[in-house]
Amino acid sequence: MRQILNRAANSLAVVVLALLGLLPTQAQVPTPRRGSISSVILSGKVDADVYSNGYLGISLTAPKAHWDWPDPDKVDLIGNRARLVNAVYDSGAPEAGPQENYTLALLAESQESYPKGTTLDQFVRSLRQRVEDDNVKLYREGFPLTIQGVPFVGTVFRFYEKPTFGYYRGLYSTILNGYLVTIEVQCGDEERLVKRLSYAVQITPKPKR
Repeated sequence: MRQILNRAANSLAVVVLALLGLLPTQAQVPTPRRGSISSVILSGKVDADVYSNGYLGISLTAPKAHWDWPDPDKVDLIGNRARLVNAVYDSGAPEAGPQENYTLALLAESQESYPKGTTLDQFVRSLRQRVEDDNVKLYREGFPLTIQGVPFVGTVFRFYEKPTFGYYRGLYSTILNGYLVTIEVQCGDEERLVKRLSYAVQITPKPKR
């Protein structure tokens, strides 16, 4: 089951955010320029069930999950884009069904990578265009939501492992400290997406300068 979840989560990184990279180890990151994606990467850490990123002011809680730092060679240092972290929880109980399992991921790309004035809605529409393919179908159009007082725009997809079986995958995007930040949540039904998102995310926005 864990292999299925990992494959499903990683497939979106290839199909979707082709412009987004993956996380390198600290030893492989050059001295970061302030405000660069390297600064964001080095601000992230995992403590037990919690990943926190001080630069973005966000944390993800994933009880009993396996935290995964993807291929360091795929970080886009020039474009200031990265997949910061993945978390996979597999209950190990097939009888529980996919509803008990979930994945989380955090992605970030600098606003400077987009034309000046690009809105969050426009960014989310660009994500949709990058995500959809024969196995990933739009389920719910981009919609506004608020998490701890911070505005997000969400889009929900179905990822089909088989013609009759798949997962719900939500992409929830906002702007934090100059970065377009996307939380990716995947589980067995749409209702659990929002519950998992609400439980997992903690945001402490940076004060405006």
